[in-house]
Amino acid sequence: MESAYTPVEEPSEWWLKGLAVFMALLGVLYAFSAFASGITPAIMEETVFSFEWEQIEPYPENGTQEEKDEWEEGRMAWQDMLEYNEEMVEVIQISALHSGLLAIIAFLSTILLWTGNRDIGIKSFGAWIGVNTLGGFWMMWKWSAIGFTPLDDYGPEAGGTFIPDIINTLSFTLGVVQIACCNIVLLSILALISVKSRPEVVLKE
Repeated sequence: MESAYTPVEEPSEWWLKGLAVFMALLGVLYAFSAFASGITPAIMEETVFSFEWEQIEPYPENGTQEEKDEWEEGRMAWQDMLEYNEEMVEVIQISALHSGLLAIIAFLSTILLWTGNRDIGIKSFGAWIGVNTLGGFWMMWKWSAIGFTPLDDYGPEAGGTFIPDIINTLSFTLGVVQIACCNIVLLSILALISVKSRPEVVLKE
């Protein structure tokens, strides 16, 4: 069936191709991020997790009671650090999967946009924004749950939990605001290119 509309002017193909280049760059960036996040747990396993406190600070067998107490405090702090790092590794592993998914979507979107498949290409860019936003918010929530600093109490002489609480609150708030602002900008780019790449049509007489 013949359409009642006829194109007036074809939009420049470089609206879609420009977005394709942008998505390709994002794909490379997130592929690198996925690789870096993927090897980080293995590196930590070979470095941080491979040491016992006794290897770092030998127990003062012939030391004073004060030295032994300080050693014990150091051992407890080291254990807390290891537990924090273990929780952090779990988030890093999920971050690697998230970055890998974003890289795959970005590369698929690049192909679609470069070849002129406007509708699916733009939808794939929108899907990328959605995955990036939701994953980013979830990641910030997980980081806030384990804490942005390994210590949750600096002791009574250093303000107790006040400083860690401030750091966690500010880090979480700034992180959420940053994610929201970045993705609002991306949505604006999506809207602009969606309009600029749409063929103008008029109703046939």
